[in-house]
Amino acid sequence: MFEDLKNYTEEMVSFRRSFHKYPETGWTEFRTTAIIAERLNELGYEVLLGKAIINPDFVMGRSKTEVEAAQCKAVELGISKEAIDACQGYTGCAAILETGRPGPVTALRFDIDALYVTETENVDHIPNKEGFRSEFQGKMHACGHDCHAATGLAMAHWLKVHEAELNGTVKLLFQPAEEGTRGALAMTESGILDDVNYLVGAHIACTPRLGQVFISEPGYNATIKFDVHLEGRAAHSVANPQDGRNALMAAAHALVLCGSMPKHGDGLTSISCGKLTAGEMRNVIPVKAKMEMEVRGASNELCQYAFSEAERSVKFACAAFDVTYRIEKVGQAYTMNPSPELADLLEVCACETVGEKGVGRYSEKGGSEDFTVMMDRVQKLGGKAAHFYYGADSTCNHRSDFDPDDVRSMPIGFEVLVRVLTRLNGEKDC
Repeated sequence: MFEDLKNYTEEMVSFRRSFHKYPETGWTEFRTTAIIAERLNELGYEVLLGKAIINPDFVMGRSKTEVEAAQCKAVELGISKEAIDACQGYTGCAAILETGRPGPVTALRFDIDALYVTETENVDHIPNKEGFRSEFQGKMHACGHDCHAATGLAMAHWLKVHEAELNGTVKLLFQPAEEGTRGALAMTESGILDDVNYLVGAHIACTPRLGQVFISEPGYNATIKFDVHLEGRAAHSVANPQDGRNALMAAAHALVLCGSMPKHGDGLTSISCGKLTAGEMRNVIPVKAKMEMEVRGASNELCQYAFSEAERSVKFACAAFDVTYRIEKVGQAYTMNPSPELADLLEVCACETVGEKGVGRYSEKGGSEDFTVMMDRVQKLGGKAAHFYYGADSTCNHRSDFDPDDVRSMPIGFEVLVRVLTRLNGEKDC
């Protein structure tokens, strides 16, 4: 089953570079989704789109204006209106392979969104040299999700070629809006994972170097991303300030209170505001303010503690200034707790792929990843979930010069996934 793995490299690279050239940020990946769905249909899959895999009640951080603009741009780039309409306003898709033979339900997750990063103009940057740099100013696949999407399509092809040698069911999940931890919850709440026995995720990264595979250990911070919308009342800043209600001052005081939040003795907690916008003009008491914030915690419980403290700070500050407020969650992720048995199997498959010296264990302590939301659902329903990284000789993710060697790195992640699926869903007599 492994003799033909090199046959998929060229198509992986081709799809990856196409996605890289036209990067689409979370909830706007209409061109990307349409291309993925078209290829899956060509291969003969049952393809699910729109509200079949996205529960609108749990969508976070989605801009209707950006969505509409992205739909128009996708049409300009040759995507049919029918393909756009099939998405029902929501990006991402899923492919389901039913072998017709008894066996487990295994799901693989591939995120597909890009970042608000301007790609470097360095002439040595491979996309610049090879002619597939981002065509969208201020947007770039700087985290490797273009590689993930392309690997998912290679997996879809391989599965169809080897379908007769497999059993059970395989689900390929192409998830939108991972950046900002916005997309996994809405996909999870569609129910697409509720019958899954095994769930595997992977990420191309710079911590393992090219030729290395690191199996994820418990880690990642739980996080909640949220916006606070404050509204006061206008008044002249000198003539009648007593009639105003100052949303800017309420926001500022809320941030001071948040900064004074007591840490928790059980582990890391943090709260930050990355952006505060407020006011209308210099001589008017500010009517509106908006804080773009996040909290993180070393556990789900610690994250909730930090969020509750932030809520309390906002409530008290707004009460003091007689200002109303609304808190809007725009992203969420949990801590990662891989299932030991499945993580051990990933390690075995990684060793078969790159050799024991290239395999390690790794715990990401600093960041957050919304794949954890999917893991949590599968595990709570009795299934197992795990995650791994595969290396790329590049600068760190989220940089303008992130430049994974797609020709050599993607085949490694691809092979590990193939070997895992063969172990989980392979025919017993193969």
